Amino acid sequence: MAMVDMPLSELLKYQGQSPRPRDFDKFWEKSLKEVSKLKSDIELVPLKHPSPIAEVYDLYFTGTGGSRIHALFLKPKKITKPVPAVVEFHGYSGNCGSITSKLSYVAMGYAVASLDCRGQGGKSE
Repeated sequence: MAMVDMPLSELLKYQGQSPRPRDFDKFWEKSLKEVSKLKSDIELVPLKHPSPIAEVYDLYFTGTGGSRIHALFLKPKKITKPVPAVVEFHGYSGNCGSITSKLSYVAMGYAVASLDCRGQGGKSE
């Protein structure tokens, strides 16, 4: 059972209690400029997997600070046109997860990129 400590009308307007940092706009302006100058250096490394429906890859690209970022990437086999995609980001101390946990999306016609978030578990720097 959910615990609610204010009426729904107030919850719909609630925006949290953390103050916005003073340098919020400067931080994002600087960060977006840095990202726009990156050479992504995308690398797809095929993985062997017995799935009859999915092609599976380790996907690597360069992120901020020159770090190599890893994602598990799956796509439906024999696709001939663009497909919708699911992008997953795990929680603290997690990683991109297992191939089999993504196959239901592929079976529905989606590509999946499941990132190893930096500074957490997984293969990202």
